[in-house]
Amino acid sequence: MAFKLERERTKTTPYILIDEEKGYMCFEGESYFEDIVGFFKEINEWLQVHMASDFTQFTFDCALEYFNSSTNKQIYNILRLMDAAAPGKQVVVNWIVANEDDDMLIESGEDYQNDMENLKFNIKITESSVV
Repeated sequence: MAFKLERERTKTTPYILIDEEKGYMCFEGESYFEDIVGFFKEINEWLQVHMASDFTQFTFDCALEYFNSSTNKQIYNILRLMDAAAPGKQVVVNWIVANEDDDMLIESGEDYQNDMENLKFNIKITESSVV
């Protein structure tokens, strides 16, 4: 049975959707709460197993409007895990940024893009950061 996870957005936690069958993961909203490691634990555990499997394609849409440094570390680790699994596979990251959000675009999206060697990393500027 394929893994599926959906968590509703709160004031301090992002909307999360993972659909293994479709090869898709999405984060939307804001992420600045106390237990970041606990929140991402199930996601990280699943992603480690999935990235080691024989999948052929995977897409991650990330439309975070704001996140703290602890979330930044989690996202970076997620991207590195995906980057390591990407050779020979189609792994796409869509970093979705609202057009007025230069900090998120420059300090995060472009930095991540420069650090990843194997991902197809797209920075998409939209009217709003919601996917």
